[in-house]
Amino acid sequence: MDAEIDSILISRERIAARVAEMGGQIASAYGDRDPCLTLVAILSGAVIFLADLIRHIPQEMKLALIAVSSYPGTSVASRGPKIVRDIEEDLAGRHVLVVDDILDTGNTLRLVQEAIREHGPTSLRTAVLLRKRDKAPPEVTVDFVGFDIEDVFVVGYGLDYDNLYRNYPHIATLRVAAPAIASRRS
Repeated sequence: MDAEIDSILISRERIAARVAEMGGQIASAYGDRDPCLTLVAILSGAVIFLADLIRHIPQEMKLALIAVSSYPGTSVASRGPKIVRDIEEDLAGRHVLVVDDILDTGNTLRLVQEAIREHGPTSLRTAVLLRKRDKAPPEVTVDFVGFDIEDVFVVGYGLDYDNLYRNYPHIATLRVAAPAIASRRS
């Protein structure tokens, strides 16, 4: 896997430190006065981020999952998001924090935020590990951001290419062109 990595943009150590900071910020924002917190993770990219983040939020919470597909197979360009697994948890009257891996075009977060609003939460906030600062639309609200990055295709720490590299511990770019990787794997 290391042979296919071009450069590490964010090391695992920087990720760990920032996720801990974000957990503290989120804990402060919600306080311990209201046990009605539900974190909704967008599958599959946010799973690793979610697992690390919740260890730094000492409040009682529930977890809910929603699956959205935007980059089918070996695509490096979004083909538009669609919900492939809806939320099963009751969100009515709860404080909801959406957890996602990356804010790129904003289409996925926009879709998920709209779907959650239909459930009638008391409040809705969003946390993302990465935000492409020059591409993220300003109308898509994000309350907690781990890192701002350039508009490059990244893998690692949950982010994937063709469902690979999710377990790479750093945020990185790929060395070889995506189609070349795909052809080697077939």
